Amino acid sequence: MSRRANFLDANDAYREQNLRFVRNELEDNINQYFVGAGGNGGADADAGAMVAPPRDSIVVQPTAGFCVKSFKVNSNEKFFINVCQAPEIPSPKDVTDEELIGILESTEPGSFRVPMSISELRHTKDRSNNSVEVCDIAINTKFLLKIKKSQLFNNFFLQIVAEALSEKYNIQISMDKTITLSNRKFIGTLVSHRVRNDDVKRVASSNASPEQQAQSANESKLVQEIDAAHAANIRQNYFKNREPQYKLRARIRDDNVDEIHAELYLPNCVSSQEVNLDIGEDRILVESLKHGYIFDKFVNYRLHQERAQAIFDKTSKMLQIRIPVHST
Repeated sequence: MSRRANFLDANDAYREQNLRFVRNELEDNINQYFVGAGGNGGADADAGAMVAPPRDSIVVQPTAGFCVKSFKVNSNEKFFINVCQAPEIPSPKDVTDEELIGILESTEPGSFRVPMSISELRHTKDRSNNSVEVCDIAINTKFLLKIKKSQLFNNFFLQIVAEALSEKYNIQISMDKTITLSNRKFIGTLVSHRVRNDDVKRVASSNASPEQQAQSANESKLVQEIDAAHAANIRQNYFKNREPQYKLRARIRDDNVDEIHAELYLPNCVSSQEVNLDIGEDRILVESLKHGYIFDKFVNYRLHQERAQAIFDKTSKMLQIRIPVHST
């Protein structure tokens, strides 16, 4: 029987029913809206006159967010992702870290949407003046701030981007080698996006009835569902290799183990409120849903659960756990 330690608070996870994301159609070439002296804009077109863009779309110029360096699978070829921001792109539903975990763990994923505009692939130069491939992903400004604040949403978003690049361009990037650059917000030049008004309206009406949402989804190929398999893949990639650095020791007195000591390094945690600790009869489980840490170890001793102690040092980011062992 497992008993929850009472010295660290835990937040309950809320369940969501659906998981879905939207990729808005875009075009990064806006030269089509201009007609020069020798153009074919028609007899009534004046030289150098600007032709208004179609009313069913808007031209969006994103601003810098952050730049991600990744590598293509089974290759050392670099691939850069400029994550940029544009207030014209709708923001997804505002959910907490715990609610997002609930979405990923749900057996019926389907309604959560992340609107994003994906640019065409292009080549630019990296700092070593080598030619590299780059793609821009434009998202809502508020969602960008959430990604920067929460490691959970950051990993979730990058996994969705990886899925989108695979489906749109058949490019597979290695999530294990993904690095967010700290010294530059984008590489190359950010391009303009053309976003259809209908796509914006569909996202804005995401709170409509299930029948209306289904009708909208059928009318547009821009809405792609993330089914249970996709959700499982996102969850697997998120929690993969998230075991924190740790030391596990046994204190010996009179030739017997009388206490188990665990020391865990949790660099992204800022307080004990972000950590859940469960002590079983022979098991130690530490989780941080917000930052994706999981420490799950069994020991060959019968633990004194109710006498366990834990202290989180905010300065060193170390979680110290001491658990007495029942005498044999």
